[in-house]
Amino acid sequence: AHRALTANPEVGLLLPCNVVVRDTGRGIVVEAMDPVAAMSIVQDPEVAEVAKQAREKLEAALAALE
Repeated sequence: AHRALTANPEVGLLLPCNVVVRDTGRGIVVEAMDPVAAMSIVQDPEVAEVAKQAREKLEAALAALE
């Protein structure tokens, strides 16, 4: 978050990267917002790179739950 805000302070409106954990009655579901999609509104290459790195970390975390 700090890197994204340093690159473009307006990004603060889009933070944090939301993650939801919910019980469906048949199991637990963990869902995360795609930071690349969320940050694409800003149209700033530096923010896009930070979002890409955040996406990679979220994907790794979600994969570890499987």
